[in-house]
Amino acid sequence: MRQCGRVLAIAMMLLVMGCSSSGSKPSNPQNAADLNAQLGLAYMEQGDYEQAMKKLQHALELDSQSTNAHHYIAELYQTLGENREAEEHYRKALSLTPADPMVLNNYGVFLCRQRRLGEAQEHFLAAAKQPFYRTPEVAYSNAGSCALEVPDMAKAEEYFRTALRLNPGMPDALYEMADLKFKQKEYLQARAFLQRYMDGAPATAQSLWLGVRLERHLGDETTAAKYAKQLQEKFPSSQETALLRGQKTP
Repeated sequence: MRQCGRVLAIAMMLLVMGCSSSGSKPSNPQNAADLNAQLGLAYMEQGDYEQAMKKLQHALELDSQSTNAHHYIAELYQTLGENREAEEHYRKALSLTPADPMVLNNYGVFLCRQRRLGEAQEHFLAAAKQPFYRTPEVAYSNAGSCALEVPDMAKAEEYFRTALRLNPGMPDALYEMADLKFKQKEYLQARAFLQRYMDGAPATAQSLWLGVRLERHLGDETTAAKYAKQLQEKFPSSQETALLRGQKTP
């Protein structure tokens, strides 16, 4: 509902702007481009990729130097699996606004998915260091997740801990630290991170399965059974529930 309202609100602004224009072209192409870019983003968030593409392409027709339009169409191309086009637009967005933390972070996500892990971490750290970035912990957490792919456990832990210093309740970083400490067989630390995660975020199949395995290793069968019950009730069709029923405890 919130997204639909956003689409309608932007559409209304576009209509007003169009009516105020004396000719076929808007009086302020840059403003019109930004409105079309925002409308394209809203359609993309709704899953209407066809309309999103139309609006974003129109935004670039209105203003080929729009950072937002290049950024959002890069996101759309990435979603559609068109990686060459996605990279082209990410690079263009960064050439226009090199210090934009959102573009830096999202390009980092793209690079990490392409297994270009070193480049990805560089972009995450560049994003995190921008003075006006409101959520640098997101970039640090993303850098940690990417470091796990290397794998570089020490670097991943450094990034996750930095994210948690900035935002002690960040769910992604708390879960990753719990999982990391479990893999390192530091079970008490893993439990502490998982409990902090559970205190502030909805349980997932992954977090409950981690809880089952963790408490079994610590010898607390009661708590392990509690996690197992939640896992089966909330996520009966999940891979984790299948593993539970097979009694595998990796």
